[in-house]
Amino acid sequence: MNKRVVIIFVLFVILVISVAGYFGFATTEQPEPTPAPQTVPVTRCDVEQTVTAPGNLVNVGLANVNMPVTGRLTQVNVRVGDSVKAGQVLAELDAVAKSEAQLKLIEAQETLNTAQKTRTAMDYPRATNEFIKDYKQQIKLQNKKIGLLAAAYESADGPEAKAAALEALSNAQIELNTMNANLNWYMGHPSEADIAAADSELAVAQAKYEAVRAVLGSLEIKAPFNGIILEANAQSGVTFNAETTLFKVGDPKELEVEANITEEDFPIVALGQDVELFFDARPELTVQGKVSRIIPQRTGGDTPLYDIYIMLDEVPDGLADGMTADTAITIAKREGVLCLPRAVVRASASDTTIVKVWDGAQETEREIKIGLRGDTFIEIVSGLDEGEQVVTR
Repeated sequence: MNKRVVIIFVLFVILVISVAGYFGFATTEQPEPTPAPQTVPVTRCDVEQTVTAPGNLVNVGLANVNMPVTGRLTQVNVRVGDSVKAGQVLAELDAVAKSEAQLKLIEAQETLNTAQKTRTAMDYPRATNEFIKDYKQQIKLQNKKIGLLAAAYESADGPEAKAAALEALSNAQIELNTMNANLNWYMGHPSEADIAAADSELAVAQAKYEAVRAVLGSLEIKAPFNGIILEANAQSGVTFNAETTLFKVGDPKELEVEANITEEDFPIVALGQDVELFFDARPELTVQGKVSRIIPQRTGGDTPLYDIYIMLDEVPDGLADGMTADTAITIAKREGVLCLPRAVVRASASDTTIVKVWDGAQETEREIKIGLRGDTFIEIVSGLDEGEQVVTR
């Protein structure tokens, strides 16, 4: 064997050994694992769909205190900003106006008393038993009188005497007929028309009395409820006409939020829906409320907006008319349901979609059924179990 052949043989042996060593090492090396993707677990949470609506606080507990009659004020007891109690006297009228009102009340009371007596009498016969007894006795005497006059007529001698006796007999008979008719009326009850007329007169008299009494009661100008004097136009010694507004009173706790919703949100906002309210004046507070009124009329302006009113469950201190508010109206809510963040689930027009689930080694596609699409989370109706890892990318 020549030298060249020996070298080629040695090189071939080295190549075989190298190849065998490489494949032997490759068979013992561990395979590279698939890197784990980013995932989020399926959890249970509350899924909420809300509508936001900016607004302002408005005071719905306002009342004007007006001048009850034309007259002069003798005293004004409060100023703007004063706190008042219900029934507290705010101002007083002079004695002249009070006297006139008291006289009118006395007259109205007398008219009412008369009407009440007349109507009460309608429930009984038109006369007492004693009166009817006496009246029957008078009729009995009238009958005896007619008997005597009849006898005188029979015994009258001559035309002139007979004519005079006949006239007396006729007049007595007419008077008896009248007495009998009167007796029937006294013993009878009033007709339905009589009763209706008496009822009407009594109702009118009662209404007039109540009106006059109300005027008299209002002569001491009083606060209608607990509140604060917001405006005061009354001045002592000045004469004011009836119905002139003297004071405006407001209850600082009678606050609602007037908010605006878009036309897209109008169909899904309903009375009684829960609302969370936030106020710039009290940023640390979250106040609960409910939708109390919806105005189905577009407000002015270029953007189509609709007013709604939100009643607060409790009005905390530090809030006042005109303050700004942000509201979140709960349209729908599912509590304690399986859920995923909205960003993880691709939007779909149907109630099903596809997600990828990581089982620790590989990704698999899974069709899931979704329910309520909340602001932050989406409800998972079926297709996933709690704790499963869903790929986010």
